[in-house]
Amino acid sequence: MSTMDAEPYGPRHYALAAAGLLIAGLYLFPVYWMYASSLKASFELNATKPTLLPQAPTFAAYAWIFVRENVGRYMTNSVIIASAVTALTLLLATGAAYSLSRFRTLWMDAVLVGIMVSQVLPPALLATPMFVIFKQLSLVNTQIAVILATATKTLPFAVIMLRTTFAQIPTELEEAARVDGCNRVSAFLRVSLPLARAGYVVVGTLVFLQAYGEFVYPVSLVNRNELQPATVGLYGFVGADYSDWGNAMAFASVIVTPVVLIFVALQRRIISGLTAGALK
Repeated sequence: MSTMDAEPYGPRHYALAAAGLLIAGLYLFPVYWMYASSLKASFELNATKPTLLPQAPTFAAYAWIFVRENVGRYMTNSVIIASAVTALTLLLATGAAYSLSRFRTLWMDAVLVGIMVSQVLPPALLATPMFVIFKQLSLVNTQIAVILATATKTLPFAVIMLRTTFAQIPTELEEAARVDGCNRVSAFLRVSLPLARAGYVVVGTLVFLQAYGEFVYPVSLVNRNELQPATVGLYGFVGADYSDWGNAMAFASVIVTPVVLIFVALQRRIISGLTAGALK
């Protein structure tokens, strides 16, 4: 047992733990309120004195959104778009990330800075030129337009993250493979790519979640209900005169639940992947 493991917990540790729990509670309370409100009846939602727990839990709102609001179709569209964006992003990011990790020149550094700058551009700023481009390509009102537009948003993040992953793989391993008869491409496919699979899991998960929650590009490029993702479907519940918040909360709960489950299942890999570069 190490010295650090044997060190007893003191007031400082308990204070930090309490602060962490407080911040987590404040951040997660809206999520709890969403789930709790989705189980409340209308009279309880509209009561002047709100209740923390549902007094008479009901799944009527969930039955309504699946039958009347067709949430299943919206969810299917979201999964299709997010899966296609993830596959396209990882495919395009692989070559760029590997090159940036292996070939360090002034031009490569300039490309890396350009990629990092492109990350800070808000989608709302790019939505209009994207619409004009896809209009000229006759892709407006298609999911292909949403997939391509969202991929331009996720690609810089994937390149930066995968570059860190490839940079952690020793070049000596590829050189040894080339001595054994591999060329550069086969050495990459047989040595570097398998060793980077953990990074691909992390990046692929984060890209999928980012594409799954994308709103600006779908609402700007697609106005056909049968092609819109769940985020745009949820937007239909928002309005100054809308009062049936139980259905809206149930719709939001159905959208958020897969995201929460994926993050909980892969939290260790995601956290280790995000902090790997910081420890070098």
